[in-house]
Amino acid sequence: MKRPIVALLVVLPILMGVDAAKAPSTTDKEQLIARGQYLTQHVAMCVQCHSPHDNQGNLIPGQLFTGQDLRVKFMWNWDMTWAQRAPNIVGLPGYTHDMAIRLLTKGIARTDKPPRRPMPPFRLSREDAEAVIAYLKSPFHEIDEK
Repeated sequence: MKRPIVALLVVLPILMGVDAAKAPSTTDKEQLIARGQYLTQHVAMCVQCHSPHDNQGNLIPGQLFTGQDLRVKFMWNWDMTWAQRAPNIVGLPGYTHDMAIRLLTKGIARTDKPPRRPMPPFRLSREDAEAVIAYLKSPFHEIDEK
C-alpha cells in the first residue's frame, strides 16, 4: 500500500511540470534576501525602531534589528498603550513562517491582535513579506557589513 503512495508523490509533481528535487537557486535566494534588506532598511524603515542607536542617533553596526527601548514622552497626560520596546526581530523569534506572513500582510501579530503602536499596520504584498522574512531569517549581518 505504501509503494503506490510513494510512487504517486514522485510522479505527480513531474506530471504537473514541477521538479520536486529542484530547490530555488542561490541567486534567487540572494535576490530575495537583498530585496528584504532594501524593504526593511529603505522602504518600511523597520531598522530605525528595531535597532539601537548611538548618542548621535546613528545605527550601531552589528546590532541591526536586535530591538531597542522606545522612550516616547508626551507633552500632555495621554493614556497611550504604546509599546515600551521594539522587539528583537533577528530570525523572527516566536513567529512561524505563516504567522510572520500574517503580520506583514494583514497586520495581525501572534497575539491575534494588531501590534501595539508605534508599529504601523503594514499591508505588504505576499512577495514583499516573503522577502522581508527571508532577510530577517538570513545571516544578514554579513551582508550589512559589506
